Amino acid sequence: MAKKNSGYNAPVLHKAFAILEEIAYGQTELGISDLARKLDIPKSTVYGIIQALKEIGALIQSENTHKFKLGPTLVRLGNQALSGINIRSIARPHMNKLSKEYEETIFMGIFDEQGITIIEKSDSPLDIKISAPLGTRIPIFAGATGKIFLSRMRKKMLNKILMERSIPKYTENTITDPEKFRQELEKVRKQGYAKDFEEYIQGVNAISVPLLPDSWGWPAAAFWMVGFSSSFTGEKLEKAISACIKEASEIAEKIKAATISINL
Repeated sequence: MAKKNSGYNAPVLHKAFAILEEIAYGQTELGISDLARKLDIPKSTVYGIIQALKEIGALIQSENTHKFKLGPTLVRLGNQALSGINIRSIARPHMNKLSKEYEETIFMGIFDEQGITIIEKSDSPLDIKISAPLGTRIPIFAGATGKIFLSRMRKKMLNKILMERSIPKYTENTITDPEKFRQELEKVRKQGYAKDFEEYIQGVNAISVPLLPDSWGWPAAAFWMVGFSSSFTGEKLEKAISACIKEASEIAEKIKAATISINL
């Protein structure tokens, strides 16, 4: 069980971490009764904590056994804890290579349920280009990048988002119908990349690929290439997709090697 410090402590937090640790190190999936017995915590308390952890994706529940295992939120945070220091420096040369070759801007970002945050970029070498400062937040429905993250989201969580929020109509090309949007996300999930033809910003096309997909299929990050629709289209765009997929694969291998090295 997580140790308490000698200063201020929040009992519920300690209990929540105890539950997570028990599930993480358990040899089998555990239910509420199992956890209450092992940790000597009232079942009602375990139930309440479990519900909160499920809501944020820290735990998932088996539809067959109704028992619990760690969820994608923790896997994603674990990936970032292990490789977050290196991911930007490892990805940057690959992003610079793509930016130089295609003369378009490349962004890298991470996702939460409130939006996507740009954590790295490589600007187009051209004088007239599309750019944004690091730390810029864009909406979860923003074009190709939003599709990448949402396509890997658990159906229950995705349905909840689509029920609670309407898809903004950014341009005339934005897919706002929830069912058509689900179909688009399924297509993205299967093909492994996303396209955006002036769906988020008028006059701008984009492509995006997942970066560092974890064991749940949830990307730890994604990067995307953006350009003016007048020039970033057709054969150039299609070639850029293949190039981005290749570079993303190489980045993933380097991160994997770095992670193994850290663990050794």
